[in-house]
Amino acid sequence: MQMKKLGKAWINISEIVAGTAQNWILTYETGDYGIDDSGEILVARRDVCDSDIPQFENPFKPGFVKVWSDSEVKLLIRYIPDRYIRPWKSCISIKISDGSLKKGDRVYVEYGAKEGQGAGYRIQTYAEGEHIFKVLVDCAGSGNFYGVEPSPFIRVTGGYLYKVEAVAPSLVEPGEKFDILVRAMDSWGNIADKCDEKFYFSINGIKSEISLRCGIGKISGVAIKNEGVYYPRVFNTNERCIGVGNPVKCIKEANTAKLYWGDMHGQTKETVGTGSLDLYFAFGRDKAGLDFSAWQGNDFQVTDDTWQAVCDKVKEYHEPGRFVTFLGYEWSGTTPCGGDYNIYYLDDDQPIYRSYRWQIGMDKSDGSDRSPISSLWKEFESRDDVMAIPHVGGRYGNLDFCDDNFVKLLEIHSHHGTFEWFFEDALKKGLKLGIVAASDDHTCRPGLSYPTRITSRGFVSFDVIGGYTGVYAEDLTRKSLWDALKKRHCYGTTGSRIIVDVKCGESIMGDEVFLDKKPVIDVKVAGTGIISDVLIMRGLETVYSYSPSLPLRKDTVKIQWSGVKVRSRGKKVCWDGQISIQNGKIINAAKFAFNQPDEGITLMSNQVLQLKSNTSGDIDGLELELECNGNTKINFSTAQTAFSVGVDELKKGTFIKDAGGVNCKVEVSLAREEVSRAVCISFEDRQVKKGLNPYWVKVVQRDGHMAWSSPIYVNY
Repeated sequence: MQMKKLGKAWINISEIVAGTAQNWILTYETGDYGIDDSGEILVARRDVCDSDIPQFENPFKPGFVKVWSDSEVKLLIRYIPDRYIRPWKSCISIKISDGSLKKGDRVYVEYGAKEGQGAGYRIQTYAEGEHIFKVLVDCAGSGNFYGVEPSPFIRVTGGYLYKVEAVAPSLVEPGEKFDILVRAMDSWGNIADKCDEKFYFSINGIKSEISLRCGIGKISGVAIKNEGVYYPRVFNTNERCIGVGNPVKCIKEANTAKLYWGDMHGQTKETVGTGSLDLYFAFGRDKAGLDFSAWQGNDFQVTDDTWQAVCDKVKEYHEPGRFVTFLGYEWSGTTPCGGDYNIYYLDDDQPIYRSYRWQIGMDKSDGSDRSPISSLWKEFESRDDVMAIPHVGGRYGNLDFCDDNFVKLLEIHSHHGTFEWFFEDALKKGLKLGIVAASDDHTCRPGLSYPTRITSRGFVSFDVIGGYTGVYAEDLTRKSLWDALKKRHCYGTTGSRIIVDVKCGESIMGDEVFLDKKPVIDVKVAGTGIISDVLIMRGLETVYSYSPSLPLRKDTVKIQWSGVKVRSRGKKVCWDGQISIQNGKIINAAKFAFNQPDEGITLMSNQVLQLKSNTSGDIDGLELELECNGNTKINFSTAQTAFSVGVDELKKGTFIKDAGGVNCKVEVSLAREEVSRAVCISFEDRQVKKGLNPYWVKVVQRDGHMAWSSPIYVNY
């Protein structure tokens, strides 16, 4: 079909700031074929888009869209969240009735009310170079749609300054020169493109001036003389501190193993995400400040041409010593056939073995597809340059298919949520896996992937900040990182650069060791925020907790909840409800670890507070300062569970309520005085059991950020 005969479409604005509300008009002009009675026009957007959900009735409510034509036909307008195909499922459907459109007739789709006449239409919360409004036409009313080319689009930019972040190497030697990336962020987690300002920077008494251009700046040649842990700080021109960077640990033995940070899991517009391959890798390197990265598109959407482009870009952006890239893809078979496993290659220019070709032509198979995933392991037999990491997204990796020749690691966190249950399942199966985290970013922000709002299909698709993998490796080369990952010398975080160092004697995280004496687990943590707890786990059992050593806060109770509903796609848990106080009153309430700006306390008196919260394995919580006595009770009543607990009962220890689902629980305790960013622990396990003992560490900060170390597998 000659696409130009379908007509043309355009938009009357070219640029908009992410997350802002505005008015614009998309115009479609009918082409040579016209559109028959019962024909249909679709205006589709990507599944990941979190702009307002369209509605057509009230100009004063969010998402208002007005549709009309200059022809005398009746237009039947609906918003249908699954009208077309992935990744363009959600559509405004415009059905032609009581007439037809001839060549040159126009249909207008106005987003938001005009100024002074109602509310503007809020665009998505993340920046995108080409935010496409895909216009599709069924001229004959047959059910077959063809796209108008070129597609109209708007450039969505980052916004204005909300906060400033500094990103520095985690481990350095005294006197070693290093660079620090400084970036301005808007309130949605984008680089603040509108920020062109001067700031002041300080670390260990070293002060300098830095100017940001389009939200980004760099300070070169920084050096620290003395050993210790230091935090970069950024000040505005009024000398007020507006940003604190990640911890920088200066130690003499830093050259034995450096700590490198990466996000090895994300997608672009070639599959179900947004942005180009160039923007993806450049963002990770230049704006997120990653040391290493990879691309992981769903295999059933990866054409041969796309795979060749990925191979080429992985080579182009690979720069040992500065930015390391790995070639890979996401094997995305159904969970009964293996589920989601991220496949990585050590070398360039490797073949892709898909699970199937569901969206690129099942009839075009060339015999290279491998399903179930056990047939992929057979294909890779005897190869040591292939690695596979199971993860949880829509599908979850089926651990029954784990092959320890290729599967050394498990992804515990991404912007889909936190999945401790996934690692616990691995431990129950006796698997010796390490821990990583990533983003599974779909918004072209690898290494800086923030939650999105309500998506086109009516749910928050990405609930939490994407994760990082920290790797202890000799140098920043592909081979060194690869060897360290296979040895499990790595850990995962919820997107913060928490320094975690775990040892048992000379063994570090990931090692397997044989001992005939009681193991001593040494833990050093330098947090990006105040540390709430450090837990040492032996398999599924907590054998040490740091928080009981902290002093109690007078008359303050900490309540936190977490978990997922199911292991599969509909995992989110709704905790909307209320907390009330009986025989006492609330003096103050503070929320922590919430990921969405409209979640938290929606209504509060000194007796009752209304709560809005969703979790996807992550933690949400409140600290309540109370006026209480021996009869004071806390009543917790939400969509997930309900219970009552007396404040005096908490003096005996933490109250834990199992709330069903997978790892769904509520914990109520007396709050502790959390004061330190740094914790050092040495724990001798006198209750160690004969046989294999996986010791791993979980770190929890007051701000909700967490880290999980790969286990040291101790054979006692």
